[in-house]
Amino acid sequence: MRFKVTGFTRFILIMIVLVPLAYVIASYYNGKDGIEELKKLVKGQTSLISPTKVDTLEKEAVVLPSEKVDKDTYRKLLLDNESLKDSLVDKELKIRELERNLKLCKGK
Repeated sequence: MRFKVTGFTRFILIMIVLVPLAYVIASYYNGKDGIEELKKLVKGQTSLISPTKVDTLEKEAVVLPSEKVDKDTYRKLLLDNESLKDSLVDKELKIRELERNLKLCKGK
């Protein structure tokens, strides 16, 4: 009795070989040991998804002691924050204006 291999079966068999090979090559390209990474992945010690910047920042977050901040300090911080936001907007407008002037100068 002979089994017939369909196109989908061929595709799956090729993917079983090519995907790990591509992962190993990409790992070496990125400066990691691809085979060790694959072994860790198979054992379940790591995942394919690398930690994002937000995840890293959450881990590095500093927990402040739960102290009450007096109202004057809080208001001062809010005012400083608003002042910094306004300053940022002004600087962004200045940058856009300078970029526009630069484009005009290059165009002449």
